[in-house]
Amino acid sequence: MNAPALPASAADYIAHIDLAFELMVVLDASGRIVRANAAAGDILGYSPVELAGRPVRELLHPDERAALDTLTADLLAGRPCHERELRWRRKDGATIYLSLSARWSARARLVYASARDVTTHRAARDELRRSRERMNDMLESIGDAFFAIDRDWRITYANRKAGAFIGVDVAPNVGRHLLEVAPALEGTAIVEHYRRALASGESGFFEAYWQPSATWVEVRCYPTPDGLSVYFHDVTAKRVALDAVRKSEQRFRNLFQEAGDSIVIADADLRIIAANGRACARFGYTEDEFIGMSVSDIDGHHAYTSGMLDSLRAGQTHLLRMAKRRKDGTSFPAEVHISRFEDGGQEYFQAIIRDLTEREEAERQLRASERRFREVIEMTPAGYVLASADGRVLDVNPALCALSGHTRTALLGRTLDELFVAFPWHGLAAHDADAPVQGVEAVLRHAQGGAVHVLFNGSVRRDPCGNVESVTGLMSDITDRKQAERRLQQLATHDTLTGLPNRALLQERVQRMLDECPHGRAVAVMFLDLDRFKEVNDSFGHELGDALLCEVAARLRKVMRPGDVIARLGGDEFVVAAECAGAQDAEVIAAKLLDALALPVLVGGQEVTAGGSIGISMFPHDAGTRELLFQTADTAMYGAKRAGRNRYRFFEPAMTLAAQARMALEMALRPALARAEFELHYQPRIDLRTMNVVGIEALIRWNSADLGRVSPGEFIAIAEETGLILPIGRWVLNEACRQTRGLIDRHGRTIRVSVNVSARQLAQPGFVDEVRAALADTGLPADCLEVELTESALIEDIPRTAAMLDELRALGVKLAVDDFGTGYSGLAYLRRFHIDVLKLDRSFVLQADGRISAFDFIKAFVDMAHALKLSVVAEGVETAEVLDFLRAADCDEVQGYLMARPMPLEALEAWLVAATEG
Repeated sequence: MNAPALPASAADYIAHIDLAFELMVVLDASGRIVRANAAAGDILGYSPVELAGRPVRELLHPDERAALDTLTADLLAGRPCHERELRWRRKDGATIYLSLSARWSARARLVYASARDVTTHRAARDELRRSRERMNDMLESIGDAFFAIDRDWRITYANRKAGAFIGVDVAPNVGRHLLEVAPALEGTAIVEHYRRALASGESGFFEAYWQPSATWVEVRCYPTPDGLSVYFHDVTAKRVALDAVRKSEQRFRNLFQEAGDSIVIADADLRIIAANGRACARFGYTEDEFIGMSVSDIDGHHAYTSGMLDSLRAGQTHLLRMAKRRKDGTSFPAEVHISRFEDGGQEYFQAIIRDLTEREEAERQLRASERRFREVIEMTPAGYVLASADGRVLDVNPALCALSGHTRTALLGRTLDELFVAFPWHGLAAHDADAPVQGVEAVLRHAQGGAVHVLFNGSVRRDPCGNVESVTGLMSDITDRKQAERRLQQLATHDTLTGLPNRALLQERVQRMLDECPHGRAVAVMFLDLDRFKEVNDSFGHELGDALLCEVAARLRKVMRPGDVIARLGGDEFVVAAECAGAQDAEVIAAKLLDALALPVLVGGQEVTAGGSIGISMFPHDAGTRELLFQTADTAMYGAKRAGRNRYRFFEPAMTLAAQARMALEMALRPALARAEFELHYQPRIDLRTMNVVGIEALIRWNSADLGRVSPGEFIAIAEETGLILPIGRWVLNEACRQTRGLIDRHGRTIRVSVNVSARQLAQPGFVDEVRAALADTGLPADCLEVELTESALIEDIPRTAAMLDELRALGVKLAVDDFGTGYSGLAYLRRFHIDVLKLDRSFVLQADGRISAFDFIKAFVDMAHALKLSVVAEGVETAEVLDFLRAADCDEVQGYLMARPMPLEALEAWLVAATEG
């Protein structure tokens, strides 16, 4: 390629570059070489002709092209470029480093560049860097901590071990004064050693105590022309070891004197040179008497034969059993351990002598004990087994034979794996030998088939190396206990009445279903509540109610698949959980459940249709956790009940809003009593014969600070469910008695107040005491209080209720049944309870208007009540026609909007005054 022509202005420059020793080139604005000198050819391997016209980027190492672009941009912007090191490719392919300087001539529109080959210099520089790194690595890898200071005591180097020793980071502290970095050195002997070494120029070696870390250090310091190099390392362990050696020697001397065995040391001539205190006491000699004696003087016979001495000199030891002779001539059996040692080039023999008198007696007693142990083992009712290290049976007793059904001969030699269906042999083999093996459950294989559960207690015996030698164990039959445990487990996880899983097992199984639910599938959780169970229970009793629940459980099992979950939470609440494809499958399942419940059930000789309401929540669509699934399914179930029962409803977010509203109502209700948000309104009761006021009914009203006026229909049910009805009911009773007492005092006339009592209040054991206390505290006469009860409250527990009503009547309190005729027990219980008043439900009164048949019914009802000596109060009277109807039916009292609406106490007083004056 031909080089582009140079401008005339560059001609003089070109003439000079040909003679330069450095690489010099001229480039045009596009980066092509216009001219290159001979040095460029020598450095890059190309002739100037080959370089002319060539793009400079082709000569550059590919990784440096971005740097060249930056350099070019700087040049064209007028910024200087000096000594930029870049990699270049020679013609022969080798990579070299050139230090490049360039400038841009805007007038000539040329780049003038020169470069030096710095490849060798760079290699030397890299080698120097690597050398320093190797030196640093070496200093870091040595076992000692190392640092160096100059003569001004400034740190010039320190390895990490030195920094770690004084607890500082090395790098930021290089160049700082040593005592600034480690102020704890100030005033120590270590610094004085450093000063002497710097002053004298002589190396120093010393040990010193480093107070901050409570360690001893061994220090070596070497003066250098520049300062001082110091190596040091922790020798605390060495000093501790030396101290331990000294203490060990002292302990050895103490052990020698205090050893439990007699120790005698003799020289090469078998003359005694030392004997410890135990030897003196055992043989009856003093230590001085022992010294110089021959060992044969205390042996019952000469034990040190030439052959034995040779074997001792060969490094062997001997353990002999012989009789030893005391000073008084008596002897005792002994076990003698003889060994040889050298000290200071001299030969010595040591004999450790153990008196076996007690051992032989102990062995005799042990043999007798073993005989007794064998007798006990043979007679013990627990099965006994002794097994070898490889698990083979070595010994058994008759009790084990009886447990397993095998003879002793059949059991010996068998392995534990053959004897047991399940036995934790490997666990026992790993057991700590110092602790007994207790409470290990195992299962024996009986000879006649079947399994016997046993509780294994025993021990593992090991050799000195820790290897298992044998296993000994006693076994007692726990088959009956295991069966009882299984029964208890069944009782703990299943409903005792229906046999279905209970709440605990339900949670476990549903969680497993959620964890294992395949992607794209769903889990439907259905809360099912029977619609008419309470009616059946109240009408036919708990026994037949239980029969209904069992039949429902059986039907649920028939409808659901084996892998589905069916559980009873309690009462008439059931839960069904099933994996399915989605909501459509869940609908099919719910429809099957409702169909099963729609079939009549024979209870107490009568056919009853239970029906049910089902709430459905889908995982993962409605909830992602088990708890939320249960909560949303329960919410959906209440939605099904509100929709008319005997149906199913899927969970919808709006249901949660309703539940939250109900919760808000409950939260506001809890502090309402303490905030004095309740008040009583009263509705008068009129005697139909005289049309005079004979009584008032106390009705609670709630003026919530948060929610405003709340209807009793909204909060009474919540109070019942939460138990808040108990303190609220107690307040109503006391307030009604107090205010009625005031009315009597101010108006000078007898007024009876009627107070509604819930089933939960009546179920309290102390309810009669509450009534008695209210009357006593307020001074209201007992016959001025009428307690109103519902039919359902009366029949909750008939014997107990009858007893409680008798107590109330004994106080003089009147008893009334509210909303009579809406329950399911009818008039059957009236003969059982001592009731004073029947309050005829307003639904009967409203339906009575203008119909003869209704009149006949009401008339018969009133006549029957009068025959039972009960008075009748009709509620909900709103028209004069109804009033005339009731008067004709001989009803006793009425109340309703026709006469007066419920009103606060102040309005009631004004009304009473007006009624009296009228």
